[in-house]
Amino acid sequence: MATIMQLYKTPPHGEHGDGGMDDYKKKLFHHRAGRGIRFLVCVVVVLVVLLGLWLWSRNRTYTGYEVVSSTEHSSTVNTQYAEYGGYLLRYSRDGISCVDSREEAVWSQTYNMQYPILDICGSSAAVADRQGNEAYIFGEDGLKSQITTRLPIQQISVSSQGVTALLLDGGSLSWIYLYDREGNVLAESRCSLDETGQPLSISISQDGTKLAVSYLQVHNGAAASCIVFYNFGSVGNNFVDKIVSSKIYEGTVIPRVEYLSGTVCAAMSSHGLIYYEGAEIPEETASVEIQAEILSVFFGDSCVGIITEEEQLPSLEESEADAGGTDGTDGEGGRFQVNLYSTEGKPLLSERTSLEYTQAKISGGMLILFGEEDCEIYSMQGVLKYAGSFGTGMADLYKAKGFQRYTAVFSDRTDTIKLR
Repeated sequence: MATIMQLYKTPPHGEHGDGGMDDYKKKLFHHRAGRGIRFLVCVVVVLVVLLGLWLWSRNRTYTGYEVVSSTEHSSTVNTQYAEYGGYLLRYSRDGISCVDSREEAVWSQTYNMQYPILDICGSSAAVADRQGNEAYIFGEDGLKSQITTRLPIQQISVSSQGVTALLLDGGSLSWIYLYDREGNVLAESRCSLDETGQPLSISISQDGTKLAVSYLQVHNGAAASCIVFYNFGSVGNNFVDKIVSSKIYEGTVIPRVEYLSGTVCAAMSSHGLIYYEGAEIPEETASVEIQAEILSVFFGDSCVGIITEEEQLPSLEESEADAGGTDGTDGEGGRFQVNLYSTEGKPLLSERTSLEYTQAKISGGMLILFGEEDCEIYSMQGVLKYAGSFGTGMADLYKAKGFQRYTAVFSDRTDTIKLR
């Protein structure tokens, strides 16, 4: 019988071959796991660094500034200024001009007005002569229409589309006219003290479809206010005189109404704030009672600011004491109380200041107060980013494009500054 010789030994199945494969797979797994862990660690480190930088930037305060650029200009004593879509509007009795940060004209228009009043909404701006008969409507590229009225103009309100409302004084009668962007009459309403009351304030919504009017009335021998909402869209056609909502407030005067967006309107009364909301039929949604005497009211895109003297308002620090409070730096000191409220009437910021301000505004998400030469800049978290003096009379101050950059307007020049 033939003999089969075994040339080499074959290890039992799985003893070495599969074991080597298992070792390889284990090493590959550990290698990939190690890379994954190192990647996650790097991601966590980067996120921690970014969070730290964000917190540092958010809470950082500045003690000085540097002038990045400066441009000389000449202005009259009566020149006024307003922000306009990243540009600056300069208007006076003789005309209005839109300039960039280098004082280069984007557009301009001459006129002759005794008391020019301005309203801005989005890319539209409107200027009118209070107690005069002329109004001009502008877009991003300049003049869109000119309106001439037979009765003296009391107030003007413009929407982002250029639809404009004018309140006209007719003596015993007042009139409200609505114009399209080309200056054509869209609607008119007659107002008398006996029928509707005396209109005190008007405001058109950003989309140009709704108009809020505050009327002064007399009820039971005492002053009262009536807030009326007109709808000029298809919904308004189903209501008499296009009045879709109204409410009477006895014993109070509401001297101002202001649309904050296409659906939210705020009314400033002698007792506080009243909020209304509705895409078609606005209704009262919230109110804020204010006990102290109101010195100033200003409006941002999504908030309302109120300044009072001597705090009688419940501060945001007190209402959030259990949650750790805010970053307010002025604490108990300060003659003036500054409170910001959201479009829902909720407190956003509460600060005390001693600055003898001439103007307060929301610009670029910052609260800015400035006086003749001094200014204070707060973040919306209540951090006092900068407090200082420019050493000369200031006409305007607003947030510019760029990190911690601002535009300071003086009578003879415009400076772009960077806080440091």
